[in-house]
Amino acid sequence: MQRNAHAELAPVSPAKGTAGPGGMLAMPALDDPANPFRLALLAVLLAFVYAILSTPAAYTSRPDTLAAIIWPAPAVGAALLWNLPYRRWPVFLVAIFLSMMLVGDADPLSVGADAAFALLNVFEVALYAFLGQRLVCEKGDIDSTRKLARFMFLLPLLATSLVAALGATIGAVTKHTEWLEEWRVLLVGNGLAVLVLLPALLAWCSRQASADASPGDKPVAVATAVLAAALMAAAALLPRFPEEVLRALLSLVLVWAAIAGGLRSASLGVLAAAGVGIGLAVAGYGPYSPARGGEEGTWELQVDLAGMAVLSFFVGIAVSERQKLNLRLERARRFETMGFLTGGIAHDFNNILGAVGGYAELAVEREKAGLPVRAPLGEVAAAVARGKDLTEQILLAGRRGARTRQASDLRDLVSEAVALASPLLPPGVRLTVRVPLAPVPVRVHRGQLTRAILNLLRNASQAAAGRVELRLTASAGQLPAGYAREADTGVGDMLERDCAWLDVLDDGSGVAPAHVHQLFDPFFSSRSSQGGKGHGKGHGTGLGLAIVAGVAADHAGGVAVWTGRGERTRFCLMLPLLAEQDAAQLPLVAPPPPLGQGETVLVVAQDAQARERTEDALAALGFEPAGYDPAALAGGPQGLQGLEEHAELLVWLDSPAASDNLQAALRQPTGLPLLRCGSTGDTGGEALITQEAGVVTISGPFDGAALRQAVKMATGRSDAPPARRDGDVDEEEGKEGNLQP
Repeated sequence: MQRNAHAELAPVSPAKGTAGPGGMLAMPALDDPANPFRLALLAVLLAFVYAILSTPAAYTSRPDTLAAIIWPAPAVGAALLWNLPYRRWPVFLVAIFLSMMLVGDADPLSVGADAAFALLNVFEVALYAFLGQRLVCEKGDIDSTRKLARFMFLLPLLATSLVAALGATIGAVTKHTEWLEEWRVLLVGNGLAVLVLLPALLAWCSRQASADASPGDKPVAVATAVLAAALMAAAALLPRFPEEVLRALLSLVLVWAAIAGGLRSASLGVLAAAGVGIGLAVAGYGPYSPARGGEEGTWELQVDLAGMAVLSFFVGIAVSERQKLNLRLERARRFETMGFLTGGIAHDFNNILGAVGGYAELAVEREKAGLPVRAPLGEVAAAVARGKDLTEQILLAGRRGARTRQASDLRDLVSEAVALASPLLPPGVRLTVRVPLAPVPVRVHRGQLTRAILNLLRNASQAAAGRVELRLTASAGQLPAGYAREADTGVGDMLERDCAWLDVLDDGSGVAPAHVHQLFDPFFSSRSSQGGKGHGKGHGTGLGLAIVAGVAADHAGGVAVWTGRGERTRFCLMLPLLAEQDAAQLPLVAPPPPLGQGETVLVVAQDAQARERTEDALAALGFEPAGYDPAALAGGPQGLQGLEEHAELLVWLDSPAASDNLQAALRQPTGLPLLRCGSTGDTGGEALITQEAGVVTISGPFDGAALRQAVKMATGRSDAPPARRDGDVDEEEGKEGNLQP
């Protein structure tokens, strides 16, 4: 740990009181749990670097040493741990502790004092990394003034003050130094290192920051570093170089770097200025040298470096935020322009199609059946239908479609979209649907919202390696789990309360960072000319996600995207829930019509009472239930007396006597849809309706309304006619060339 400048004891390793967390390098190998060797090698490297930075020869109690100016070891450790999951931290923290104990052998302190300082280093590193990851930014991308303000308050000020207080207490007990002076030295030295070094390491080693950087950033950063180092060297070599001129020129260089190259260039310039200035000061050169100004020179250097860092960082991030705002405004203008353009064209085009279709229908009516002209006229009518479908897409993308809204259960729209998307899934891609048991009331345009959900499913199926999942969550409280991280991009309002979250996830390799902010741009598509697997040819039209964005914005909602970092890509459509009083006044289905018309439904359950209740509920839905005990079917489907050939659905109530083999035997001849009713064990205790591979599962206790919803999902039936059941769907390929199964 850094020593008090007025202490008279022998040089002691200051590092013991000042350690820092590390999130330095976001190396792909660290995310690979199957590569423990490289993880251990990196831990050894961290221990070596930490020991080098903590040697007693480098840290003395005199003001002309590195310890009296800055303490870089904690910032290096913090940068490394920042981007790692918690389960990987122990090996690095143990490495820091052992390195500090090894360094402690070279000082006159006792083993107990060495252990106390080593533990303080471990605590400091873990504290910085924990606060930074949880309260500043998870990915190490300090890209907003709000994040930067939180970073400066939590780490250089709050966390460092706590660590300095602990270190000063240990120093007062073991070295008999003055507590307040020891605390000041530790606070300034550690705080300056975290303020100057940590943002630079995160900006240059964070994957997200590297992905967002433009090709022109590196030349600007290199030029800034050279200029900053040259100015510091010139001030040291020229005895009469005014300090005021040095500060002004350095500030101008760093502000220029912040404007031209962002935080990365500014941080590298600050780091270069700090490295050269501190090195010259320790060597006894320059205006900040203690040999010239004593402790005042050291203090001036620390203040100047901190001020230039704060100034350049805030300027760089403010410029970056302005550029992002301009991008969003430009995107909004493009949407508006496209809306006016396509809206006018679409209306005219629709009128022409209507006239053509009317004449075709008139000709068909007047012609006698079987004449040769009938087939061409049928083709004309089919072409008109396709043209009308294209017009609908353009109108939706231009936000000029019908604005009729009605109270609906969002689960019904999900069922309709899934029924349309399932036949179009590429080979080898499975779709899993999870919806709550309770209704999800929203006020929407059914056709538009069904189209938006369908486009999300088609987009995910083209990107998936083998699995697509749709999850519907509704809550009047806080965000569901998994929404803590800020979205990578989004359009519309990011709702947090009283809304429904419709997630569509795929297990593909994610969206290319260069394309993330273009996903919702009209007519943007990265589909190759060969298309994805299962799609022979053609390009995406680029309207799929634009339609989703337009529909979400029209419904006072939004859509957000999370992708990258080895996790599944997630598109989230957010819609406001219908107010309770409105939901009570406008029933979602009033009254709900019967789903069936006397079709047979097989009910298999060991519990006779549960079987009877289920039969009564199915009868109320318009079906003809036929109940069976599993024991009576032990010999196979023969006990059904041929009913399985005409049955519409198999309802299976889980029981010990009902085996999966019997279930498969009952479904195999005709491929009956299966509705399973069981416990919440498979869903982590959550009551859900899950659909996957032709099987719908109700987890937990259910009522008649939940059973009705599950039957609709299993059979593809609906309370209202679907918004559209024919025509092609725009297969938006906003993702990189990996948009294939």
